[in-house]
Amino acid sequence: MDINSINADTSRVSLQSGTRGSSELGQQQFLQLLVAQLRNQDPINPLDGAEFAAQLAQFNSVEQLVNVNEGINMLAKAQEGLAVGLTNTMAASLAGKHVKAISNEINLSGQASEINFNLKSAASDVEVVIRDQDGNAVRRVNLTNLPQGDQGWQWDGRNDNGNRVPEGNYFVEISAKDGNTNVAAYAFIEGIAERVRYSSSGVDLLVNGVFVNLGDIEEIGEVPQNQENGSVLERFLSLDNNL
Repeated sequence: MDINSINADTSRVSLQSGTRGSSELGQQQFLQLLVAQLRNQDPINPLDGAEFAAQLAQFNSVEQLVNVNEGINMLAKAQEGLAVGLTNTMAASLAGKHVKAISNEINLSGQASEINFNLKSAASDVEVVIRDQDGNAVRRVNLTNLPQGDQGWQWDGRNDNGNRVPEGNYFVEISAKDGNTNVAAYAFIEGIAERVRYSSSGVDLLVNGVFVNLGDIEEIGEVPQNQENGSVLERFLSLDNNL
């Protein structure tokens, strides 16, 4: 057998494989090596049949693994496309529905805006801080002796000095304690899903002037008969007497 010829072919295959950024033999490289071995074998001392059969079986296994890998990738892409399609279809059906979503962003439009939050347990002291887009605190209020569950406070759109602030989007921070024990709390918004937006980051719903991600929605229901489109639920009582 001409070893030099085989080494030359092997080097050429190795270089071709190296251009792919991997030292592992692919399906095409393995076949080239097998052909080079057959081409350069010694006619007087040909390749052992059992060894050749083993190499063919190995090549067949490599080919099957490649096909399985391609099939898995195609299946994953098909499932991903199906999931996206189902999500988009479901999101479109949410327009006009009453939704509750986790969000610390609110929209001040008009005279007042509802601040909604949830307490994981009863709290003796709750601080609500409203910040503008630059992170500046425009309003701080302290509420006392609130029970566990959903709570609401109506912001009149004024800052700590009693002056009205510009309309637009603001952010809410909730800090709660029961004595010296911290109480978990989070802000949310509740209202009618007015519009659905599709983007590279996912699906968003416009609720009370704020876009919320589909994954942040906690509850979906029909619009109450006594609720006008776009308004906040009137079941929350103003807590101004706690100021």
